[in-house]
Parts: sequence; structure tokens; C-alpha cells
Amino acid sequence: MKKHKKLNKDAKIAALLLSAFFVVLLMYAVNAFYLSSNGTLETEFLISYNENNRLAVNGFAVRDESKLVDGKNTCLLSKNDSYIYVPVISDSENVSKKGVIALAFASESEADAYMQEQELKEKLASIKELERSEDLSYSNILFLNSQLNMNVSGYLSCLENSSVSELDGYVESITNNLTSKQIATGKDLDYKTIINDYNKQIKELKSSYRIVDRITSPYAGYFVSGTDGYENTFDFKLAQKKQVEKGQGEKLISAAAEVAGNIYGKIILQHTWYYIFDAELNDVSTLKNGYWVSVSFDDLGIRDLDMQVYDITEIHDGKVTVTLRCTSMNEELAKIRKETAKITINQYDGFKISNEALTENEDGVPGVYAVVGNIMKFSPVEVEFYGDGYVVATGKRVLRDENDEGSGYYHVLRQYDKIIVKGMNLEDGSIVK
Repeated sequence: MKKHKKLNKDAKIAALLLSAFFVVLLMYAVNAFYLSSNGTLETEFLISYNENNRLAVNGFAVRDESKLVDGKNTCLLSKNDSYIYVPVISDSENVSKKGVIALAFASESEADAYMQEQELKEKLASIKELERSEDLSYSNILFLNSQLNMNVSGYLSCLENSSVSELDGYVESITNNLTSKQIATGKDLDYKTIINDYNKQIKELKSSYRIVDRITSPYAGYFVSGTDGYENTFDFKLAQKKQVEKGQGEKLISAAAEVAGNIYGKIILQHTWYYIFDAELNDVSTLKNGYWVSVSFDDLGIRDLDMQVYDITEIHDGKVTVTLRCTSMNEELAKIRKETAKITINQYDGFKISNEALTENEDGVPGVYAVVGNIMKFSPVEVEFYGDGYVVATGKRVLRDENDEGSGYYHVLRQYDKIIVKGMNLEDGSIVK
């Protein structure tokens, strides 16, 4: 009797364990079915992406600014330290041969008198222009009001930002706006009295100074104030003739500046200039003569400057010396000498795709799975660049069966396609629930 009860008890325990096993199995099956649908799918949208392979180098700028004639550097403009100089042209301006760059005065008071005279001449020209103005309409008044408001705002902004150098320009513009508005509103101005007064002041100022010297340009070119002492470090013609030696970049970087006294400025004879640097061959192996690269000098705020690969020397100790050529010149470019440059060696355009999304189909074709509508579609890719945890790739047009043109093509990736980063049971043409 006791034995019978024990058997019943064991049977119940076995049945209970078996039931528990089937419940767990059922839950696993349901969960697997759920996960095989949408549960484990992680997706991301494709967006156009640009990857730049940039190389940082230290180089030296060579310009045609040191022309030797009878042992004297005639491109450097000398000055007399006992004189006060007033510039006639701005730094970064083109100048003609024998063109005047600056005027010299014996004292600061005489130099100030000359500058005041020039300011009055500009105001006189503005008054004469206003005198010739006729037929000002109501629309002109509205325009003048807007101009006046803009100039007042600019003036206040300069005060707030301590931009003292721009204040005089705004004051002059505001004065001209007010005078123009007086004309437009019918208020009479005694032009004759104003012009005579200005002429009288100009005459008095002119008699109070004397120009004792002039700095003129020996050549036509591009004027730059001052000198950095590296004008004679490397012969421009050697760069121009592709005669830069191996290892020249490091030599130029370590070169010392020449101390030059009594120099007012210099003349750059042409806009073409060169940037020379040394680099590991592996870093610049894709560069060839004639290639164009994008160069940035971040410390000078110069971005994406187009320069051409002009010359590459033979390999020396695993390095080459590269000469880049540029045909642009402005005030910022004229300041480049020993600078760090960031050169875009390669540029890749495509889609940024997580490594986890990359896979292969049964034929070994690399690609990703995209969700188009509710259909899963295999999409072949061409990888352009391997990054850290991602690739830059483009969609590729591939036949489903290379031996059968009638088989059609796989889906070609497009921007904003949704691709699967993680998922189970991925299959081309299956329905995503």
C-alpha cells in the first residue's frame, strides 16, 4: 500500500517536471519566433558621408621675394629710423614699379598734419558728391534711414567689441547719411561755405608739413609690410626649377632667421609660391606630380586652400621631400613661412556604415541588408575606407546571378535607406514583421 502511494507521488513529480520542461520549451520557441521577426532588429538610416584622410606636416614657404642685385636685396624696402612714415597703400595691396608705398616726415606732428589733410580731402569729395545729388524721392529717404540705422548699429557694435579701428569709418558714414537726409527733407545746406571752409583747413594743414622722403617699389608686385628674416633662406628659382634636394624640408624648418634692421617692408614679385616639407613615403605614397590637394593652415585661419603637387624627390631614409605649388596670394598667405599644414591626402564619399552591419550573402558578395517597405533586401557595397568601427562604402549594382542577366539586380543602396545593424535569420526577400 505504501509502495503504491510512493509510485503515485513519483509519477506526479515526473509529470510536473515534464510539464515545466514543455513550458520552458514553448516559451523559448515563442521567444525565438518573436526575435526572428522584429524583436532583435536594430537599424540605422544611411546618410551621405565624407571622410578625409589628412596628414599633418611641418613645412616652409618659399616666395619670389629676395632678388639679389649687386649684393643688395632690392626687394626689401629700407627706411630711415629718424623719420616718421605714413603708408600710402595698404598691406596686401599690389604696387607698380616705382610706385609710392610710404611717405616720410621729419616729425610726428607733420605726419599727423598730412593724415588730417587726407581725411579732410575725403570729406570734401563727399560734400561735392552730395552737392551734385538731385531728385531725391521719398524712397531715397527710406533708403537713407535704413543706411543710417545700419551705420549707427555698426558704430555701437564696435564700441561694445572695442573695435576702435573701425569707428572712424562709421562716423564718416553717419555724417554723410545725415547730410544726405537734410537734402532729402528739403533743408538747405550752404555748400559754398562748407567747401570753402574745408579748402581753407586743407591749405593750412598742407603748409604745416614737408615730405622729406618716399619709399618706392623697385619692382611691380605685392607689398607686404615688415620682414620675417627668412627671405634669403632658399632660392625661389630652385623650387621653380624642381631642384629641391632630398631632406630639404627639415633643413628649412631648422634654419635661423636673418636679423634685418631698418626694413619697412618687402615686395613679393609674383603670386606663385611653394610649400616644401619632408614626409614618410608611406604617408604620401598616393601623391603624384600634378595632383591637387586641399591644404589648411589652422594656426593662420586658412582653410581648404587648393595646392598642386609640384615635385617629389627620390626616397631618402624612408622619406621624400614634397613641393606643393600655389598660385594664390593675399595678406594671410603672405604670412606663411614655417607653418604646420594639414593636407587632405585622400577623400572618400559614400555612406558611413557600422562594421556590425557588414555581411556577405551565400555567394560571398559583401553587403548589408536593407529594409525597403517591409521587405528585407540584400544590398551589395563597395568599401572605400575602413575607419574605427565603421566603413565608408557606396552601393554597388550587382546581378543576382552573374551567369544570367535576366535574374535581375540586387537592391542598390540609396541615401536614407534603413539598413539592419543587428538581426537574426536575415534573408533576401523575406518579410519583416
